[in-house]
Amino acid sequence: MKKFISNLLMGNIVQKVSVDAPFNEVIESLEKAAKEKQFGIQAVHDLKETYTKKGLALPDDFEYKIVQICNAPKSHNALTNLSFDMGVMMPKSIIVARENGKTTLRFMKMKPWMVSMMFPELDIVPISKHVTQTLQDIVDATVKGVRK
Repeated sequence: MKKFISNLLMGNIVQKVSVDAPFNEVIESLEKAAKEKQFGIQAVHDLKETYTKKGLALPDDFEYKIVQICNAPKSHNALTNLSFDMGVMMPKSIIVARENGKTTLRFMKMKPWMVSMMFPELDIVPISKHVTQTLQDIVDATVKGVRK
């Protein structure tokens, strides 16, 4: 019941797509797609590397990277002209992982009304819609780039 109500109110917050392509090709395609949308790669967190350094056991095919991206002019505008609180939404993360023999991409697809509830003093809905669509476009271009 809890899952039903959550889905009814919020929909799918985690947007996920699977592609039958090698992990590293998907990472390269994501970096290219982000750049084409004027997003820079701020950091790549390789959880396989992190867990291995900590001596944690992993399946042989484990791959999981969190790619953090940012459009510097837009984040600058949000922080300097809207609110420093906007920083909690930055940078944007796209996760690339191996799962059941496929490579998956995930990102958080916040509903604009949810973001507006977080920042009630701001007219944030148009910005939120634009950011969400841009993230979707980056993921779509990533998938297209490996399916060429």
